Amino acid sequence: MITWGFPIWLYLWLAGMAAGAYFAAFLAERFGKLSDHRILHVALYLGVPAAMAGAMFLLSDLGHPLRFWRLFVSFNLTSPMSIGSWLLILWTGIGALILFLWHMRNRIHIKPIIINRITNALHWAGFLASVLLMSYTGVLLSVSIQPLWATTFLLPALFVVSATSTGAAVLILAGLITRSWKAHGETIRRMVQVDAVVIVIELVILAVYLLWLSKSGNPGASEAMITLTKGVLAVRLWVGVVLLAIMVPFSLDVAHWGKNLDEHRAVLVFAAASSACVIFGGLILRIVIVMGGQI
Repeated sequence: MITWGFPIWLYLWLAGMAAGAYFAAFLAERFGKLSDHRILHVALYLGVPAAMAGAMFLLSDLGHPLRFWRLFVSFNLTSPMSIGSWLLILWTGIGALILFLWHMRNRIHIKPIIINRITNALHWAGFLASVLLMSYTGVLLSVSIQPLWATTFLLPALFVVSATSTGAAVLILAGLITRSWKAHGETIRRMVQVDAVVIVIELVILAVYLLWLSKSGNPGASEAMITLTKGVLAVRLWVGVVLLAIMVPFSLDVAHWGKNLDEHRAVLVFAAASSACVIFGGLILRIVIVMGGQI
């Protein structure tokens, strides 16, 4: 009997959001042609503490938290705790090392070109680790015997897209709170647009996921779909996920699409509200999926 409660919800939310922020920042830097790694460092400053907090919630869910060291004695591919712990340690370690090198770059007696190559390799390693960290829960759930989790391959995709959306929202909100939009308004504006596109993708995947459950021919999957859409989890799904995490943020993003942050102050409010909805809605999505599978 699986008994995953709020510590696991928070762990999945925080770890996914941390990895999603780095994933979004990495792509924004590579395709946005940013050269100072500023957005990646912001993602790490926010993501590393969030991932560590997620780890604390993960450990608190163990029957004996002080025995957490046993998770690192061996690597068990069938254990969500084992895989999650190792991936979390890997990503957090890479992120911490990148920040250390960034702060010490002028104090270490190594040629700058070598430091840049090492940092670039670590950024790529962090990017790959973030993808694994975002998707591993969905993959492991999808190979279980629970009808809600095991019927379709779309669950990992849903976790990845949701993590990317919440991660981008965290970066946007951080930029607005610290008022860095004055110097990097164009980057934040593009991030808002990227998040709007990701939200649409999330809606499509969620819709196909629910349709797949209803048409799978598996009685358990059909019953799970009814539980989500009409049963005890219906309010959480329609209000918390569809409305709060998808429809409201997308409407707010479209309302100020293409407008400069420094010219339209209302845009700041819309962007902040949209990001807050996405972040909280991402938590509710994980609650719904985890609870639904156990029900």
